[in-house]
Amino acid sequence: MEFQLSIIRDLIYGAASHGANFHQLCRKAGVTPQELSDAERMVHWEYSPYLWDHIVEMTGDELIGLHIGQESRPTGYGMIGYLLQSCSNFGEVMQAVCSFNDTFSTVLRYSLEYEGDLVYLFMEPMPLWWSKYPSSAQQAADIGKSSALRTFQILTGKPAPVVKALFTCGKKHVTEYQRVLQCELVFNAPRDGIAFHRSVLDVPVTSHDQSLFALFNSMLTEKQKKLSARKTFSEELRLALLTDFKGQTPPVDVAASHLGMNTRTFQRRLAEENSSYRAICSSLRKELALALMESDNKNVNEIAVLLGYADHTSFRRAFKNWTGLLPKAAKEKIK
Repeated sequence: MEFQLSIIRDLIYGAASHGANFHQLCRKAGVTPQELSDAERMVHWEYSPYLWDHIVEMTGDELIGLHIGQESRPTGYGMIGYLLQSCSNFGEVMQAVCSFNDTFSTVLRYSLEYEGDLVYLFMEPMPLWWSKYPSSAQQAADIGKSSALRTFQILTGKPAPVVKALFTCGKKHVTEYQRVLQCELVFNAPRDGIAFHRSVLDVPVTSHDQSLFALFNSMLTEKQKKLSARKTFSEELRLALLTDFKGQTPPVDVAASHLGMNTRTFQRRLAEENSSYRAICSSLRKELALALMESDNKNVNEIAVLLGYADHTSFRRAFKNWTGLLPKAAKEKIK
């Protein structure tokens, strides 16, 4: 999993505008000021895992992600931002973000869903990110919400008519979330996102330019192809399990169908890389289990359910094979 360096750049600049020391924050992020100019470069998702913690500490703002999002600009995301500015309407904007998601981040997944008169834009940190760095993931989800409203206002010249905001976290900071998002707040929701009336799909983008849209759409399509070509088939499968199946491991025929092939071809592609579906699923479950063990709000039974085990006994057996310890002993050791 990876993301565009421009995201680190904008977080550092945003934090600096809220009182953080720019050069000190660069050092903590492990990046030089000069490197921040390489905006389109993709970096590993754990490039600076505690950056959000440093930002919160240095600004003293527990909702800094929400506040940085209020000041964001589409062009801060590089090429995808220029595409958004040339879209014809906001529906096309949201679709472009989802379609080209992988060109700027594979750790925060954007998706669109429709329900009656509402359209939902979900922004969901990957399960492994949630498990290992929950406060960081929550900040990212918050910045996703407020930056979506900010983007609507910049591109359409109108205030965003958001209906409700969904939070997977418990109820907190209600007054400030209400002030910034100005809509119904739903806490302890199954997913993070915001909901608009369907009418927003047709709201025109004031800077629409058909020729520029075609240009940037073509450039992003090419970038997406190049990024995809770098991945092995095993990596592609692993990413699909993390993003589309939320860390669950479906039957092999379901996974194969999801990637557009029959089971035999699917297994052959993995064998060509000296791998197998069983090995990838086991490795992924192990990584998620170890990350979830560090979470104080998940007990062993809950972790077993999250990882798709039929019962906690099966999970305990698998965990002991991985680590030589039973889950309870491992959790106590971590504490």
